[in-house]
Amino acid sequence: MIKYLILPFLLVYTLQVQAQQTNYSFEGLINTELKVRLRFSVEDKKAEGYCIYMDTKDKKTLTGEFTEDGTLTLRQSDGERFEGKVIANYMYKGEFFNKENVDQGTFLFSKIETPIAEDEAILSNATPKTTNSETTATKKSLTETEISDILDRYIKEYKECYQKGIDPMKCRQYTSRAITEIFNVDDFKDPYVGGSFLTMTEAYDKIAADSNWKMLGEASDKGTLAQAIEKANNDELVVVAYAFKGFIQLSFIRKGEGKMSSKWGTKVPEVAIFFNNDPNKSYSSKGLNYLWRDASNIEIWIKK
Repeated sequence: MIKYLILPFLLVYTLQVQAQQTNYSFEGLINTELKVRLRFSVEDKKAEGYCIYMDTKDKKTLTGEFTEDGTLTLRQSDGERFEGKVIANYMYKGEFFNKENVDQGTFLFSKIETPIAEDEAILSNATPKTTNSETTATKKSLTETEISDILDRYIKEYKECYQKGIDPMKCRQYTSRAITEIFNVDDFKDPYVGGSFLTMTEAYDKIAADSNWKMLGEASDKGTLAQAIEKANNDELVVVAYAFKGFIQLSFIRKGEGKMSSKWGTKVPEVAIFFNNDPNKSYSSKGLNYLWRDASNIEIWIKK
């Protein structure tokens, strides 16, 4: 008799537990600028799901849990994590940490009704991963005009970034963002914060320590400039680095034959540059000799 009473009780209990699973769909910004979409389910205080970084189309799995005080921690597969509270099932708000447990800023996500099918559409349009032989080649579908359009758009955003008083560290990521989009490389992405990019100084430190990169030479050497122009015309990424007012100023060489400079005594390439501390001096294409009076201490870097 007892077993007949227990079985219905267990069945009802099981159905109740299953019914306690809650699905969440949120979308919002990290540090008011990095757009992320989250989808996850919570059952018995355990969470599983994924997030998509909308700019880079990176998808990462999420696992986590609710604590007794109501804090929801969601960990990405790479060790980064979201830590905050769900407010009335309509908002998820908190702090974002990298895998070194360093606080990277705040996030604020709001509930969305967008169907999951849209996620697959977003990911299917993501830029395909490139092989090592392709990483430094400019997108074949991009003309020089299209590249200039991309640069002009980023330069406009770069100037607005400073005008709006956004964290200067975020503004200094625009060089890396442009290079990443145009050349299909991952070298300039922030390895600790998904969907974010390196500042110019961070990017220089990375390539200087990376065995896959080498310094071609200095701009004061005519042969180095000639090689740099040739490589840029062969769709290679050629980075120019210069220490300027306490920062490393990065730019990259545009295609073209270069223009003769009487002051430098050689042909000088044109570069795309997001100018540190003075955004109005940023250009999608401008001769090196226009930006700097002489070629001293200007380094040229290429990927091996």
